[in-house]
Amino acid sequence: MSFAKNSVIKFYLMAAVASFALFGCDASYDSSNSTNASDSENEAKHERISYPPEGYSVSVSSERLNDSKVYLELSTNIPGTIELMVGISLAGQAADDTWIGKNERVRLVNGNGQVTFDVSDLPSGQYEVEATFYPRWGFQDEESRLSGVDQRLEHRHPIKLMGSGEPAELAAQRNENQKWVRENIIMGSEWDPEFWKGRFGEWKEFPVRTRNPDIISNYYFESLDMTIIVNTLKDEIVVWRMGRDGL
Repeated sequence: MSFAKNSVIKFYLMAAVASFALFGCDASYDSSNSTNASDSENEAKHERISYPPEGYSVSVSSERLNDSKVYLELSTNIPGTIELMVGISLAGQAADDTWIGKNERVRLVNGNGQVTFDVSDLPSGQYEVEATFYPRWGFQDEESRLSGVDQRLEHRHPIKLMGSGEPAELAAQRNENQKWVRENIIMGSEWDPEFWKGRFGEWKEFPVRTRNPDIISNYYFESLDMTIIVNTLKDEIVVWRMGRDGL
């Protein structure tokens, strides 16, 4: 009888130990699951949001403040901070033309930026306002990089400018003439008065102040806006200078 009673007591003790062990495992498992879930939630909260590259754009609007100044307002839906190349260029220029226009980098913060250009030295004519985003250097912070934009974005529209009042055609021709002089005339080049007069028109001679005026002459060509300095004794070009600037 005593033996049977002891056996029953042992059975209940073993059952209690087993039950406690199972409960402890379940609690540990639940605690582990709870910790993992909490970690996942924290990771989700701190994970950086990325934006799909589709649908991003830049835009520019312009306002002529007067004949000399143009105000440009820039906008984009790219998040964060970026930079655009913004400019005003004469319409219809070829790739090998001497470029006529103004441009500079402009920073946009949270989608907005602005810049004012002084166009008083640009010839009058039809121009294009341009704003371009280049992924190679346009991103200025991590938020903008996360946009995923990997192609150039641009926006442009026409604008007519008064500028200096000089017709754009004359300015373009002068630029091409100056380019010819820069590329073809060096110290010692032959001075042929008839050639220069036929190609660039009459010149205006002005006094020589730092050299012997019996040998050196300053010839200013208005069509070039350049001075050709000539050694008349040798019929050689000494040097050319921009504007009315002689020896």
